[in-house]
Amino acid sequence: MEEFLFSVDVVAPLFVLMAIGYFARKINFVSGSFLSQMNRFVFQFLLPMMLFEDIRITYRGDFSNGKLILLVLAGLAAIILLTSLAVHLFIRRRGQQGSMIQGIYRSNFLIYGYPLATAMCGDSAITAIAMMMAIVIPVYNVLAVVILTLHSEKSGKRIDIKKLLKDIISNPLIIGCCLGLIFGSLHIGFPHFIELPIEQISRIATPLALFVMGGEFQFSSLRNNIWKVVAATVSRLIFIPVIMLFIAVEMGFRGAELSVLVSLFATPTAVVSYIMADNMGNDGELSAQIVIMTTGLASFTIFLIVFFLRTWGYL
Repeated sequence: MEEFLFSVDVVAPLFVLMAIGYFARKINFVSGSFLSQMNRFVFQFLLPMMLFEDIRITYRGDFSNGKLILLVLAGLAAIILLTSLAVHLFIRRRGQQGSMIQGIYRSNFLIYGYPLATAMCGDSAITAIAMMMAIVIPVYNVLAVVILTLHSEKSGKRIDIKKLLKDIISNPLIIGCCLGLIFGSLHIGFPHFIELPIEQISRIATPLALFVMGGEFQFSSLRNNIWKVVAATVSRLIFIPVIMLFIAVEMGFRGAELSVLVSLFATPTAVVSYIMADNMGNDGELSAQIVIMTTGLASFTIFLIVFFLRTWGYL
């Protein structure tokens, strides 16, 4: 019950922010054009600043746990490969293919990582969390740029390698990740009058992204995407965590390391997936629906996963 209440405490504020955005649009307090401009602002400025600050603070250059890193990277590769095969088999529209793949593989590790892992195992999980943050966040973003660029409805079907590389290099989120790794590895700090505004800006990125997503959410479009949203939700919250955590337990992971894997593979779809899909020519509506559905149900699935892992003595 403790884990369930904790998950609710994490999820409830996210839903409140989305609800505020939804009703603000409904009563015409904000317009569609305002939300569109804010969407670009979040993508091009706020989220890169948040990633830069989070990686700069957490990165310590410790990649000593090769077994854990290998499992995570191999798991992500397998998830993306299998998801891509299934998505291309059942979905024809390119923009929806990209949104589905990203919605299934990309968890909300940035928001859930520290609080969820430390709630399960205390400070013993901090080192592993910091290491995985420095690896997973840049990997998530590079993979997302590649996947969303290949499935963008703004470009032709022919793959342009030069354009793909340019999109990766120039993507604001990739730039934020790279700068965070550089500043973190060199232990570069800032004077207080610079540190404070950077920290304040990074704090408003996720709330504003949730507000925009709520404002642009349409219940009417959910009816057309319901089976896709359900498939993505079941994959993200049930299939992936059950399979990956089973493999992790068989490989001997326990305690703090296992709590990090729960935070990575059992959490809902990342909020940033909606912002990226919408800005890169994929189906932003479908991405938003996947984020909302997985976020809403994650409290129950995380509780059950943690409950059984603790009952069986793995956590």
